[in-house]
Amino acid sequence: MVTTTDGRSEAIVWSVGAEGDNRLRGFDGETGRPVFDGGGRGDQMSLVRRFQTPIVARGRIIVAGDDQLYAFTAR
Repeated sequence: MVTTTDGRSEAIVWSVGAEGDNRLRGFDGETGRPVFDGGGRGDQMSLVRRFQTPIVARGRIIVAGDDQLYAFTAR
């Protein structure tokens, strides 16, 4: 999934380490450098299946795990 600040600028590519470390990661769309590396200990999700795509709703990134939904917000 890709987010931008205004529909065309400052793109961030979001990915989930599904069936692996189950962490959300964000990468700069121009350079590929990490901008969010999965967070802290409390940010690891339960099992997330492959082909799972995060979505954006009301300023939050939502990811569905096997047993719950996870909502991430920018700080």
